[in-house]
Amino acid sequence: MTKSGIIFCLCCIAAALFFMLLALGFPGASADGTPGPGYFPIIVSSAVIALSLVLSISYIKRKEKYFQTNEIERANFPTLLLTGAAIVIYAVLFMFIPFVPLSIAFLIFLNRLYQRSWRFNIIFSILFTLCAYFIFEKFLHVML
Repeated sequence: MTKSGIIFCLCCIAAALFFMLLALGFPGASADGTPGPGYFPIIVSSAVIALSLVLSISYIKRKEKYFQTNEIERANFPTLLLTGAAIVIYAVLFMFIPFVPLSIAFLIFLNRLYQRSWRFNIIFSILFTLCAYFIFEKFLHVML
């Protein structure tokens, strides 16, 4: 088992539980049946906990004893750092730039970073953003 994998899963579970407990303090559904503000965070937190448990089990079943990186993992490290920085920048800019143009730009950047073709990049970025906007706006009643 890799200790770093188990530690990562435990950190994910702790973060998900923290956000779930915060979301449980939000008001419930409204009289017309609209989900309350805690609905989406509770669903996401539950998914993170479930996936972390599945990943923990797979780490426990492994026979490897130590965390060892290979050449591919070392080569992907700068991409990992750029992805993390892009997520932080996206979260900060979300306060100043509307959801649709910011999300399209963010997805275009990530798709180029992961070397997707321009055609796929543009189509995917626009369709994914519009689908996310529609789900949040129409089903979850979250104003973006």
